[in-house]
Amino acid sequence: MRVGSICYATSRGLGHLCRDFYLHGVVTDVLVVRHPGVPTNEDWYPGAPAVPLRGIEAHRAELMEFVAGMDAMLFFETPFWWPILPFCHDNGVRTYLVTMYECYPVGSPPPTRYICPSLLDLDYFPEGVFLPLPVEYPWRLRERALHYVHNGGYLGVRGREGTENLINAMQYVRSPLKLTIRVQENVSPEAQRKAAYDGRIEYLPATVPYYDLYGSGDVAVGAQRWNGCSLPLQEARASGMLVMNTDRYPMNTWLPNGSGNPTWFGGANPLIPVGEYRKTRVADRFPEIDEAIVSPRAIAAKMDEWFGRDISDYSRSAVEWARSISWAALAPKYLEVLAS
Repeated sequence: MRVGSICYATSRGLGHLCRDFYLHGVVTDVLVVRHPGVPTNEDWYPGAPAVPLRGIEAHRAELMEFVAGMDAMLFFETPFWWPILPFCHDNGVRTYLVTMYECYPVGSPPPTRYICPSLLDLDYFPEGVFLPLPVEYPWRLRERALHYVHNGGYLGVRGREGTENLINAMQYVRSPLKLTIRVQENVSPEAQRKAAYDGRIEYLPATVPYYDLYGSGDVAVGAQRWNGCSLPLQEARASGMLVMNTDRYPMNTWLPNGSGNPTWFGGANPLIPVGEYRKTRVADRFPEIDEAIVSPRAIAAKMDEWFGRDISDYSRSAVEWARSISWAALAPKYLEVLAS
């Protein structure tokens, strides 16, 4: 079965996601979309056809030629050119979309099937199939919560990852913890000044190798405002780190939160409470969603609460959990869905 995908070949989340599916044999053929502002890794897909993101509709002939040779197409969040979906259907090519509920244009042509990587996505696409994203990341035992790490990447749409909120929270943190913040796009000048002023913060505005993201540190901290597909949180959990992020659905359905784990926490919850939810849209063409509002003081209180705590049992528990979402466990399920 030939499974094609149209994707970036960039060192950012969406680029790495497609490449993982290619390296593990789920995706067999790739057409590369060249991002106008992020370098393309030319060695990821040798010999693959490529088109520019800007003006992609002018390259419809290349797009149609590519998909016409596939049995199925697997798209991650977007096909980049939505008219490709009805073209595939008219030519007997099945289409599957790994959803990102908050950035799905209302009224877009539907795929053959939606693949929902989170329960929240399934709420938006109840006709889809729930299938988590596979993750494999080297595990290391973390024993005490001393070094906190935040990987902000490109900060997410409208600062979704909560990077600046985390920097603002540090003024209320009383513990002598270390906080490493890695970003591929700088936060605001004001937030940069705050980070530079606080000697506990190591601010690194650069792209780091994938396996360095969670190679060091004890706690993966953040304050996501939305996002049902949480691949970075899955990677952090699989690495053995304690995951400290927003206490919201669906993350609190699979991240340890104190409930049912008295031997680990004594009832304590490492997730950060939400102050309120507000209705918002990422853009006018996207659906209305719930935005979690988390105060800097709530972030700081949770960081102080867990500083120095023994997290070794939490860390060890990740080993078995990671097996359940490994490529060995989930790749056959993806292939089964793509063949149906």
